[in-house]
Amino acid sequence: MIARRTIRLTVAVMFALALSSACASENATPAATKEFELGAHRVQVTVPTGWDALDQGDQKRFRRGEAEIVLQDLGKVEWEPALAALHDDRRREVKSRRAITIENHEALDIETWNRLDHTWPQRLLFVRADDDLLALQTTRLTDADTAKAFDAIRDSLHFVSGRVYR
Repeated sequence: MIARRTIRLTVAVMFALALSSACASENATPAATKEFELGAHRVQVTVPTGWDALDQGDQKRFRRGEAEIVLQDLGKVEWEPALAALHDDRRREVKSRRAITIENHEALDIETWNRLDHTWPQRLLFVRADDDLLALQTTRLTDADTAKAFDAIRDSLHFVSGRVYR
């Protein structure tokens, strides 16, 4: 008698857990391709699963909970002044810098960390689009999930032909 109740209870708990995990995956925001205007450029980006994309004019924000990644057009600026403007030189230093190409556009993938104890990693990507410099950056601590989303956004960047003129 007690064994049957235990089995029934176990089956009920397993069913409830399976149902709750199925509902959780249905509520997650699926990956979607978005097209944004960044200054005079049109860019398509795949928004990672579970992340929201917000178009705030000059800045395109990707958010999931407290994690945030920002995409923006910095205008006609060079690499080093842009890097200095986007991170605090007194507290942060460059951990790594890697030159890459994104759809025939020069790009620079940068990791920074706290100068004193090498914690608090952040990521930056600069992409040269014509005369403009586009920046993709994490604004807070870059944990494993944020780094994965950053890489997914970076790898999905697609420049739509033709410029937007205003």
